[in-house]
Amino acid sequence: MGVVIVIGLCLVVILLLPVLLDLNRYRDRYLPLLEQALHRPVDVQDVRLTIFPTLGVRLRDITIADDQAFSPTPFVTIPSAEVVIQWKPLLSRRIQVEHVVIQNPIVRVIRTQDGMLNTATIGKDPSLQPPGKGASGTEGSLKPLLGVFAVERFSMTGGILQYEDRSQEHSRSYQLDNLAFVTNSVQIGQTASIQVQGMVMPYRLSLEMNGRFGPLQSNLDVPVIDVVGRLGKVEATAQGKVMDGRLELDVQIPNVSIDDIPVDLGLVKPVALKQIQAHLMAPLFPNQRLAQSSGVRIDPLTLDLQLGGSTIHLSGKGTPSRFDLSGESPAVFSQDFPLALSVQRPFSLESIRFEAVIQGARVDLMSLNANAFKGSVKAHGKWDGTLSAPMFSLQGNFKHFAVEPILQTVRSSSLSLTGTGELNWSIAASWPTSWRSKVNGPFRLRIQNGQLIGFDLVQAMEEALQLPGLLGETTGSTKFSLIDTQADLEETGLAIRQLTLDAPDFSLLGAGHIGFNRSLTLQGNLAVSPALGDRIIQRFPMAKIARQQGRLVLPFQVLGTVQEPVLQLDTKSFGDQVKKNVEHRLEKALQGDEQELQQLLKDGEELLRQLFGK
Repeated sequence: MGVVIVIGLCLVVILLLPVLLDLNRYRDRYLPLLEQALHRPVDVQDVRLTIFPTLGVRLRDITIADDQAFSPTPFVTIPSAEVVIQWKPLLSRRIQVEHVVIQNPIVRVIRTQDGMLNTATIGKDPSLQPPGKGASGTEGSLKPLLGVFAVERFSMTGGILQYEDRSQEHSRSYQLDNLAFVTNSVQIGQTASIQVQGMVMPYRLSLEMNGRFGPLQSNLDVPVIDVVGRLGKVEATAQGKVMDGRLELDVQIPNVSIDDIPVDLGLVKPVALKQIQAHLMAPLFPNQRLAQSSGVRIDPLTLDLQLGGSTIHLSGKGTPSRFDLSGESPAVFSQDFPLALSVQRPFSLESIRFEAVIQGARVDLMSLNANAFKGSVKAHGKWDGTLSAPMFSLQGNFKHFAVEPILQTVRSSSLSLTGTGELNWSIAASWPTSWRSKVNGPFRLRIQNGQLIGFDLVQAMEEALQLPGLLGETTGSTKFSLIDTQADLEETGLAIRQLTLDAPDFSLLGAGHIGFNRSLTLQGNLAVSPALGDRIIQRFPMAKIARQQGRLVLPFQVLGTVQEPVLQLDTKSFGDQVKKNVEHRLEKALQGDEQELQQLLKDGEELLRQLFGK
């Protein structure tokens, strides 16, 4: 009977232990040690001992503060956590944790404008840390935290990982929901397993990861890391190690299709990234506050950008804040281009090579070289998305290209232009509101030794003068030695500042406008050869007034469209020119120039005979 009473009393005492033994007094003793290790304020609202169904400790409302330089919001909040302790080791006066269970935690990661993460200051106090002691101090302070994970099993359910990127003008937020995290055998000298599941929001991409790491060393080195993961439909593998506080990973992704990315890019053709290989390096225990130069680095990165049947080989290296990228391809065909092109015939760019620097929302195209239409292209420019009105600029030249196949590619027309061209440009575009672009910039186009097929300037002159057959046989085309156009790209089209055309029998100088709707207006002067000028003057004596330095110069205007231009004599300008010339000659005659008076009377007699047929 006495034994029964003793056993009963023991059971009562055991059952009353959670009530009689208040573990909250140990909280005030051990929290400062944890705060010292993290260098972050830590708070635990309640700590209770549990007997049934398992022996352990239950913690409620745990918060780990963030670095105040980043946010006043807690870095980690854990509503509930439980530590399960094995019974048998207690008989040998040893405490061995069997299982740590965390429910519904929230972790907030922040990246600032200068690229720093709020995780960078965990485990160190920069204000108290002596120069040159950062790495060892951080590593030493984090070693006690190994005990949190150094258990047979660690599991987390219902977690939320929030990531806020403030590195750009408009901050962006991403979230990993329903995060489940399980590790097994995280012990010194053992190889642990890891499993992760979650959902990336707002894109609703499922995340899965399985792998192993170890054997874990007392100095926090991990000789082997082997992980297989999947994000949506994209699969990846990573192998690496942690040595001397430095993480190194070789990441491989066989294939990524743009269709697998849940963002509408407006592409009309498939695009894929293939054979992605990257070597990633990151110091886990930096000597100072994590700066851009001492953070994550990728060197090298290689991949193939697949555009239908065209492939661009890309390679690069750098950090998240600055990445150097280069690419090359033997050929890219227009039919494989992922954006809609308004072209009549397919074409190709060959021997493509480029180099660019990516710094956040700014991309500097350092150089671009390619061959097309028997010519060579060289260009450089930039895209700056950090501005309130994003801006794009591009400068370059296109030399020794064949003009006719370009025009046949860009548009269909009854007119054809041949020759060898050279184009120089410097254009800029901005998107101030509603992504409606404003494009402007000068360019110069020179075309040598060609002909304009379908437009005969000699015939057009005869029609403008209403003197058919005057200038001889027409060929239906206009041969020229040079067309030199200086223009500015504007919102409505091309403002032609100066157009010069040199041909065997004439030269043209004008200015005007070509609209994006292909409308054409052009005004200027047409100087014909002495032989053609004499023919015109014989039939049209008044034109003699327009002779300058031995050549007949006629004012003209071209109206209509690019496909169907119409040349007209500018009668108003011609009349003004005649009037000005007559006034000048009359003034000389009145001043006593007898020779000029006799010539003026003779020209007048010839004009009257021409007009009245006498």
